[in-house]
Amino acid sequence: MSDNNKIDSTTLSILLSSLLGVQNAIRAYDTKAQVVSIGFIFSLGLITTIGELAPEVPIYSLAFVILSWILGVVPVVLFGYVLYPSRSMAPKLGSKIDNLQRSYYLLVERYSNLDDYIEAFDQSDWKVELTYEIQKNSLLRDMKRKRFVGALVVAGISFALMFLLQLLRTIEIIP
Repeated sequence: MSDNNKIDSTTLSILLSSLLGVQNAIRAYDTKAQVVSIGFIFSLGLITTIGELAPEVPIYSLAFVILSWILGVVPVVLFGYVLYPSRSMAPKLGSKIDNLQRSYYLLVERYSNLDDYIEAFDQSDWKVELTYEIQKNSLLRDMKRKRFVGALVVAGISFALMFLLQLLRTIEIIP
């Protein structure tokens, strides 16, 4: 590694700490989505049991089945959507930087053998490499956060609609 590609230890420490924080936030959204979706699924069982206690009318059976699947499955799918985006799904940053080797996050298709990777590693400007990784991971984190909040909103709307439907059935507005 040439001298102009070295960075001081404070900058390196800050960059690595920032990258670790972003990666931890990404993992946290994955964990939150898993936990909340499992809680949502378990709560559907309770809601279904309560719904079964209300009188049923065959005319509305098909509508209730379809509606319950929409209200019950869509939030679970959206929580799964939080888990889906990977690093490759993060928005593209472009690479107008002359010395961006992309050597921090090893892509096997870019460096198919050890010699090529070692050469890229030696040419890497680590400030550029780490800031690229921080920004890439930050975009992924923000994507997961938006999807998680959206899934929570849809789950909340789903709960509210299920409550409203059950309430309307109990006061016999909906037979």
